[in-house]
Amino acid sequence: MKNLSILIILFFLLIAGCASSKNTKAAPAKQADEKQAWDMMASIPYMTDSSGATWSYPIFQPAVPADVPGDIYTKLWNINLKTINAGKYDYDAVNFNPSKWITYNESAMSDNFAFTGICADYADYYIFVLKHDAVLLDLLNKGVITVNNSTTHRWIEYHTEKNRYIIDPTWCDWDYVGEPAGVYEGNADFAEACRTSFNKDKLIEARSKEWFFRNVKTVTGDENKRVHGL
Repeated sequence: MKNLSILIILFFLLIAGCASSKNTKAAPAKQADEKQAWDMMASIPYMTDSSGATWSYPIFQPAVPADVPGDIYTKLWNINLKTINAGKYDYDAVNFNPSKWITYNESAMSDNFAFTGICADYADYYIFVLKHDAVLLDLLNKGVITVNNSTTHRWIEYHTEKNRYIIDPTWCDWDYVGEPAGVYEGNADFAEACRTSFNKDKLIEARSKEWFFRNVKTVTGDENKRVHGL
């Protein structure tokens, strides 16, 4: 009888051990879900004032899209960086005069190339660089990548079966010449922070991502929607 009791106890311990083992194996799947990337509003500190208070800029950060191949995303990101590193937005060029738009030749592929211009120049340079990649050029020809225009702006878009993403190198840039005014007046303070803040690298990085693969469904504000034809 004693032996039978021991066998029964061992049987239930074995069952409990199996159940525990199953729970342990299920955990990694939950952890993978928790690591999924999402659009977010990042708060980037840029200054601490005399009272000890920290001031921050809220900057929208689009998630890496799940429906875009990783190698394509990386190639387009590298072009975005090349474009905003080369460009400075020209606030003095207030009217969209085509005679002032820049045309690019092969020297523009140099890492030392620089230009001052408006949104059309940013978008045109982005596409100029993009056309040097056969895979990206094919996507452009197929209409997966498009160049979009509104009455006051030019940008790039990437289209998937269910989503439409904005790639706007002009609005990813922080550096400029001239004097920003009107709705862009605050860009002067942001640019100054990008030059002098203790956190300038984080500010520049966040701005460079703000309008890169931004789903049109996340665009808010009348000015943002108007400029992007939404």
